[in-house]
Amino acid sequence: MKKNIKNKLNNLKASDNYRVRRAKDSGNSHIFRFKGNDYLSFASNDYLSLANDVRIVESAKKALDIHGYSVSSSALISGYSRSHMLLEEELSNFLGQEKTLLYSTGYQANLGVIKSLASRGSFIFADQLNHASLIDGSILSRANFKRYEHKDVKELESLLNKCPDSREKLIISDSLFSMDGDFAELKELEQSLKKYEAKLLIDEAHSLGVFGYQGRGLVFEYLLNKNENIFLTGTFGKSLGTFGAFFSGNSDIVDYVMQKSRGYIYSTSLPIHTIEATRASLKIIEEEDWRRDKLFSLIRYFKNCIKKSNLTVLESDSHIQALLIGSSADAIFFSDELMKRGIYLPAIRPPTVEEGKSRLRISLTVDHEEKDIDYLINILDMISQNLVQ
Repeated sequence: MKKNIKNKLNNLKASDNYRVRRAKDSGNSHIFRFKGNDYLSFASNDYLSLANDVRIVESAKKALDIHGYSVSSSALISGYSRSHMLLEEELSNFLGQEKTLLYSTGYQANLGVIKSLASRGSFIFADQLNHASLIDGSILSRANFKRYEHKDVKELESLLNKCPDSREKLIISDSLFSMDGDFAELKELEQSLKKYEAKLLIDEAHSLGVFGYQGRGLVFEYLLNKNENIFLTGTFGKSLGTFGAFFSGNSDIVDYVMQKSRGYIYSTSLPIHTIEATRASLKIIEEEDWRRDKLFSLIRYFKNCIKKSNLTVLESDSHIQALLIGSSADAIFFSDELMKRGIYLPAIRPPTVEEGKSRLRISLTVDHEEKDIDYLINILDMISQNLVQ
C-alpha cells in the first residue's frame, strides 16, 4: 500500500494537481499574512468582512466566560441550549422558514439532510456543478443519482419525465455556484418541482448575507420561502464570518431530519460562544445595508475594469469572479507570479474543477477598495501578456 500511495502522490505532482497548505500568521478577508509578509488576498469567503468585527468577537468572549468552551454533548442529549434555540428561531424568521436545525459544518449538513430525505428507491437530480458535499450526500444516500448539465432545466425535466411517478424525487442545486459565481435558475426549478411533484433542496452557502432583502438569500429574494417543498441549507463560515451551518424548511420536514440525520444525532453540538457570535452577526447583517451596497459597487467596478483589460472572466454578477486559465500548470504559474507581487490568490485545480478548466477564483469582500481591484487586474494583465510572449 505504501508504494501505491507514493505512486499516486507522484502522479498528483506530475499533473500539477498536488495541493499544499500555507500556514498564515493572521488576517482575514483582504489581508493574508504569511511568513511575516502581508499579501493582498482575493481568496477569502468573508464576503461582508465580519470575521474580525469587534461586536461579534465580544459576543463570543462573553459567552466563553459564562458557558466555557464546549457543550460536551450532542443536541439530543444535553448539548442543546437556550442560545441554540434562539438562533434557530432567529434564523427561521430571517429566512422566512418555519423551522431550522443547526449543524456544525455545511458539509455535515448536506450529507445529513440528503441522506435523511433520500434513500434506496428515491431519485436525486443534481446540477453538475453542485458543491462536493451535495454530490457526496447524494451518493451516500444510495438513491438513484442523476446529474444534469449546469443550469440546463430542459435536461432536468427530461430526466424527471423518465422517473416513475411513484418514486420520491429530490432536485438539488446551489443557489450561487462557488467556482463559477453564477446563479441557479430558481424560478424555473420551482416550476419543475411543481410539474413533477418533486422536492427541491437549495444550498445558500455563498448567497446568504449578500443577496435578497437584508441578505436573506436567493430563495427569499424569489419569494420561494413559503413553498413547503423547497428547503435550504447554508453556512455561517462565509458572509456571517463565524462557524457552523443550518437546515431550514417547513416544520415537519425539519423535525423529520432531526429524527433521522446521523450527522446531527451523533455529533457534539456547536459551542455556545460560536452560537452567540452568529446571533450577533445576523443582527449586523440585517441592519447594515451599507456592506451589501459597497460589495455590489465593487462587483460593478471589477466587471467594468475587466472589460477594459485583455482578461476574460466567466459571466457572473456576484462577488465570485472566475478567471479561467486552462491547465493546472498555467494556473499555478499565475498564482506564483501574483504572490511575488504581493497578491495571494491560489490556483483552483482538479478535482475541484474539471480537467482543463483550472482557474483563479477571485473573491471580493467589503474590505477591498477599488485601488485593490486596479492593482490585481494590472498585475494579471501583465502576467498574461508575458505568458503569451
